[in-house]
Amino acid sequence: MLLEDEAGFYRQPTTAPVWAPGGRRQPRVPWTTAANRPLRAAIGFDPVGGRLVHRLRSSFTAVEMGRFYRFLSQAWAGVERLVLVMDNWPVHRHPRAWAMLEAAGRIRVLWLPTYAPWLNPAEKVWKWLRQRLVHMHPWSGDFSQLRARVDRTLASANNDPRALLRYTGTGHSKLYAS
Repeated sequence: MLLEDEAGFYRQPTTAPVWAPGGRRQPRVPWTTAANRPLRAAIGFDPVGGRLVHRLRSSFTAVEMGRFYRFLSQAWAGVERLVLVMDNWPVHRHPRAWAMLEAAGRIRVLWLPTYAPWLNPAEKVWKWLRQRLVHMHPWSGDFSQLRARVDRTLASANNDPRALLRYTGTGHSKLYAS
């Protein structure tokens, strides 16, 4: 079983409460006059083993989503059948994306209800990423640096999968037994 989700991050940092020592020197968030470009990320997350794979794009069109389905199929090539748990975003059901999903042949989909993000623990991966990196980031002037940092941070989740499993509240194999 894989949990799938997408999220967007922007050039301009989001502000969030942060720890800082008392006094006059408080953290500052650098902003730029450049366009607030988005960076989109899609993940496939194993809620039992903790493995996380991701792709970064400027957007996830139906064709890109289909390529991501193929990427997930290749990443778990040794598995006989994949059950992909995902929300009802219209791009997920688009004929171009769906054709690539069906071409893999071994992927089944478990649809989550519309507007129910609390049912997908993969949503917590985005919270984890925002807390560690995206909120109040200093790379508004260098979008490629932000992209590289997001890429490295998502890849680093595989260094300690048990920590990510604890953070997302998953990893309980009895919950996901079929």
